[in-house]
Amino acid sequence: MTLSGKVCVITGASSGIGRQTAADLGAAGAVVCAAARREKELAELIESLGGSAGGHSYVVCDVSDRAQVRRLADHVGSTYGRCDALINNAGFSTGDRPFDGDGDIEDLHSTMATNFFGTAYCTAAILPLLESSAPSHIVNVASMAGRLALAGSSAYCASKFAVVGWSESLHFDLAPKGITVSLVEPGPIPTEGFPQTALLDSPLLRLAMGSKEDVSKAIRRAIETNKMQRVVP
Repeated sequence: MTLSGKVCVITGASSGIGRQTAADLGAAGAVVCAAARREKELAELIESLGGSAGGHSYVVCDVSDRAQVRRLADHVGSTYGRCDALINNAGFSTGDRPFDGDGDIEDLHSTMATNFFGTAYCTAAILPLLESSAPSHIVNVASMAGRLALAGSSAYCASKFAVVGWSESLHFDLAPKGITVSLVEPGPIPTEGFPQTALLDSPLLRLAMGSKEDVSKAIRRAIETNKMQRVVP
C-alpha cells in the first residue's frame, strides 16, 4: 500500500512510538487521525503536521473505554468516510515487580484493558471502515515481551502475549476481506513510558536497543509491503 492520501488512525499518539509514527506517516503523505488521552500533546502533534488544512485531526480517547472508542470510530467515519490503516499502538506497563497475589490483580485488569482489550475495541469499532476501504491494513504493536516472558512483568507480558496470539489468528480471519493484519514487536526501546534507564547506562546492553524511529520505520514498512511480522531491532 502506498501511503500518499491514505487515512491512517494511530492510537497512543501523544508521545513515543505513536507520535513518531504519526509524524513519519504524515511526512509520507498520509492523512493522520491521532488518538490518545492527552489533548495538549495531540493538538501540538496535529499542528506540527499541518493541522486540519492538511486533513489531519485528533480525538481524545482512552482505548480501554468502549464508549470513547466508538466516538473515535464515529469521528473517522464522519470526517473521512474511510480508514486505510489502523495502528493499534496504545499501551503501558505498571512497572517491574514480582506478582504478589491479590494486590496485583487490579494491575492485571488495567494493563489488559488498555494493551489487549483496547486493541480489540479499536479494531472492532473501525473494522467496517477498514472493510469498505479494502485493501487496508491493521498494525498491532506488541512486544518481544509477548514472545519471551520477563520476570517482574507478568501483567505486561500477559497483555502482549494476548495481542500476539489474537493478531496471528486475526491475520487469517481478515485476509479474505482484503485486510492485512501485521504485528510489530519492539524489543527495548527508550520512550517516555519505558525510559530503559538501566539499559542505557550499560555500554554493552545499549547496543541491543532500538529507537522509536526504528519502530516507526517498521510500522511503515509493514503497511507498504504487507509484512505479517517485524521485530525491532
